[in-house]
Amino acid sequence: MHPEKESPKQSKLGLLKQDLGALSRLLFSSENLVGKIAFFATQSQYYSYYQGLLEELTAHKQKVIYLTCDPQDISFFKDNPLIHLYFSKSLLPLTFPLLTTPILVTTVPDIHQYQIKRSFSGTNYVYVFHALVSTHMMYRKGAFNYYDTVFCVGPHHIEEIRKTEKIYGLPEKQLYKVGYYRLEKIHNQHKKYLLEKKQAHNQPLVLIAPGWQSENIIDTCAHELIATLLKNDFQVVLRPHPMTIAHQPDKIKAIQQQFISENNFKIDTQTSSEHYLHLADIMICDWSGVALEYAFGTERPVLFIDLPPKVYNPEYQKLDIIPLEVKLRDQIGRVIRPEDVSNAGKIILDFLVRRDEYIEKIVAARNDNVFNFGQSSKIGVEIIENIKKTGIQGRKKQFQESI
Repeated sequence: MHPEKESPKQSKLGLLKQDLGALSRLLFSSENLVGKIAFFATQSQYYSYYQGLLEELTAHKQKVIYLTCDPQDISFFKDNPLIHLYFSKSLLPLTFPLLTTPILVTTVPDIHQYQIKRSFSGTNYVYVFHALVSTHMMYRKGAFNYYDTVFCVGPHHIEEIRKTEKIYGLPEKQLYKVGYYRLEKIHNQHKKYLLEKKQAHNQPLVLIAPGWQSENIIDTCAHELIATLLKNDFQVVLRPHPMTIAHQPDKIKAIQQQFISENNFKIDTQTSSEHYLHLADIMICDWSGVALEYAFGTERPVLFIDLPPKVYNPEYQKLDIIPLEVKLRDQIGRVIRPEDVSNAGKIILDFLVRRDEYIEKIVAARNDNVFNFGQSSKIGVEIIENIKKTGIQGRKKQFQESI
């Protein structure tokens, strides 16, 4: 006799029961939040931005609570007794007003602007960036207003946040010069890749990494660009943005069908993997933040297609500060118009000939724009432990809606 198949209704009730059980343990069990450092993630990919801090904290024997909406996170911590994980797919944000942890670290912007609200207690909310880009163009207006502490990647973040506070009359946050762990990890992995690489590939490999905005490479010039690169005898890998994979698979399929007979062309949908970041000799990008990670992490140049920028804050020009992702384009590579992609092959060959010159320019740009390269996790944990030790609280009173 076979067991009856669970109905969708039963499945939803089971998930709800599981969520309620997890939240009950979180708020009322002996392993509650009092005195512990908490991390919050909505997606499993955010672990890669917390990893350095988590490893450093547990090396110091600090107990950590990890709050996640993604079941894939469960596998990251199952063997670590110092990290207590609580998973709830949909109900976790509802518990935030009740949290009593002294510190909550997250890379989720827009806290308190939408469904995720601040705690009623004195929790100190610490923001950790998941991109090198500026704060005022590619993020929504007010994305960082409700944090108490911000771990800044570089001088641009301090300048932008302070000017935003001044323009909108916001309370000052505690800003720290920390850096960017994910970049350090990519850089270390790339050095290891270069040491272990048996031989160079015969043909240069070009990685096309479009962003997710209304006019990106896939929407505008992907077919012509790929054809041009293949004609120039390059290996070509298209790495669509995860949102394109999820919401516009027909566009990816159309590209795949056009170049199905090309042995030198591949579509990489494993966006959590960094395999092709290390293999690629050159990246082609529009406005994705991965361009800065690639350039600073591998010390290789980027060819930018000059498409309309990704603007989530229509008031970003009030700051009168050029966003980092705009300013650095000519320092870490070159910019061409979409109608000029037929020249991409020549530019890439120039990149390869002038490789040492671009390494020097990229390293100089990284030194100028990223704090504490190689030391960010150590410095971040020192700050977290000091907040915990000294009892520096976040603002208990909810912010007045001033923007």
